[in-house]
Amino acid sequence: MEITLDLISPETQRRRRLRRLGLLGLSVSLLLTLGNVALYRSYGEEQSRWEGRIASLREEISKAQRNLGTLQSRLSPEERERLVERVKLYNGIIQGAAFSWSRLLLELEQSLPRSIALVEIQPDFAATRITLMGEAKTMEDLLQCVRRLQERERFQQVYLLQHGVKKGQTGTTKVSFTISLRYRGDVI
Repeated sequence: MEITLDLISPETQRRRRLRRLGLLGLSVSLLLTLGNVALYRSYGEEQSRWEGRIASLREEISKAQRNLGTLQSRLSPEERERLVERVKLYNGIIQGAAFSWSRLLLELEQSLPRSIALVEIQPDFAATRITLMGEAKTMEDLLQCVRRLQERERFQQVYLLQHGVKKGQTGTTKVSFTISLRYRGDVI
């Protein structure tokens, strides 16, 4: 028969458990601190790499700006003017390619009375203006045409620039006109 005596009081056992938990917590805290230090160093290295990259990009930008300044001084005023004109031409070509003619023609078809005949449509892509030239049977038809164009949401600043009465070969009279308007069309 074996007798075991536990001479450690419950209070001492509780203190030992608390010490063990404290040591475990301290160990976990130490491991987390070491992990944070490692992350901090890696982030610091990454930040210094990014700062170096930003500095090199700033240097490239300043070099490009200096080159641009010297390029402008190397061009004569005539060459600069030709370059500006070519850029305007290319921009006009790009704007013309993106212009939706079908939408404009649909809007005009829905707006114009049957007694109106369009002879010419001249777009000014840079100013988003369109000049319409045509003929109407009567002055009332022409005024109705202007009113209907003004009522359309896509047409703004509709102005009758000029009009004149022409006699045809058959003796009939027609009213020739020129209308200017701003077109708010969608780009494809």
